[in-house]
Amino acid sequence: MHFIDSDLDFPISSAVVHNGRVFEAVVTGIPDGDSKPVAGGAASEMRECFRQLDLLLAAAGVDRSCICTARLYLQDVVGEIRDVNVFWKEYFGNHPVVRRAYGVQLQSGMRVEAAFTAELP
Repeated sequence: MHFIDSDLDFPISSAVVHNGRVFEAVVTGIPDGDSKPVAGGAASEMRECFRQLDLLLAAAGVDRSCICTARLYLQDVVGEIRDVNVFWKEYFGNHPVVRRAYGVQLQSGMRVEAAFTAELP
């Protein structure tokens, strides 16, 4: 296994490549080094999630076209999914990944957390 963006102070990694073929990542609207999410609500946090995801994918040597599934965790799934979808469509374009969206209670003032799986070539 290859762990990407590991943090020894908070014992997690942002992504992992296992069996050399599968990439898994979890991102939030909180930029590295900050303790609070970006301002602007769920849509802005989704944009930050995609910014982080691009960095993690690049570290694994791939891009967003390799993403196959996603899970969204939203503080208010009913009230915020439409705003999130604006950036979702912009990011993925005509690459329609399988996605699930869940309403959950998030920590640190977050509105969005997202998990992605990609297949590596």
